[in-house]
Amino acid sequence: MKSIPIIDEKALLIELKRGDKIAFKQLYEVYSGKLASKLIYLLKSEELAQDILQDVFLKIWINREMIDTELSFGAFLYKIATNLSKNVIRKNVYDQLMRDEVGKEGVYHPMEEDEDAEQAKAILDQAMDQLTERQREVYTLHKLEGLSYQEISEKLNISLSAINHHIQKANKQLKAVLKSRSFELFILLLPTILKK
Repeated sequence: MKSIPIIDEKALLIELKRGDKIAFKQLYEVYSGKLASKLIYLLKSEELAQDILQDVFLKIWINREMIDTELSFGAFLYKIATNLSKNVIRKNVYDQLMRDEVGKEGVYHPMEEDEDAEQAKAILDQAMDQLTERQREVYTLHKLEGLSYQEISEKLNISLSAINHHIQKANKQLKAVLKSRSFELFILLLPTILKK
């Protein structure tokens, strides 16, 4: 990784604060490689790491006027990257919990006797009920039963693009419904999370 002498980095940060795109690009070139490696290590996904890397530098550009040129820019970048990574990890854990709960339909689980679990399941069922019949069918086959697009295409006699369309629409609707009730679900599922 290239390094910038502290004096030069401070000069670049001053220029960045003024909106200089060349200074921004130079800082990106210096820090992006090492930051990407750290993100891949944290997230275990190159695709997610690249997304977070873009988000980090987007935040830097948007909030450039608030950068403190006296503090370590590298440490500042890593702090933003770590926070964004934690948010992604939390979201993935939450999404997995939602998938697990949705996937338990019809399967006996002692926790379902618990009132909180029943309320959480009712919220998830309501979210699934918002989907069209075809969306629910395709979503269940792909996300919950693990069938590939090709297998679904053969089973339901629909095109791969139609499957993709149904999955995207279902994801969007489910996220909207679950997001609006996310705190309620989190509270209801907290005992399950703590048991794991």
